[in-house]
Amino acid sequence: MNQTIQDLFSRKSTRVFTDDPITEGERKIILESALQAPTAGNMTLYSILDIQEQDLKEELAKRCDNQPFIAKGALAIKG
Repeated sequence: MNQTIQDLFSRKSTRVFTDDPITEGERKIILESALQAPTAGNMTLYSILDIQEQDLKEELAKRCDNQPFIAKGALAIKG
């Protein structure tokens, strides 16, 4: 199996988080990685919101079908 297909099959969603903080360097590489997502015609028709404020994460958790894990992460990225 080639690496791309293997990566697709081994991906996972994480919905339980540790209390470890995210460093500025980790945050930067996460955001840079998100910007590498392909788009149709290279149109970049999306926005990425870097949400670190707890009150905003709690509101987002409610508005996104009551998914409390959103508020528990150190960082929320909404695409």
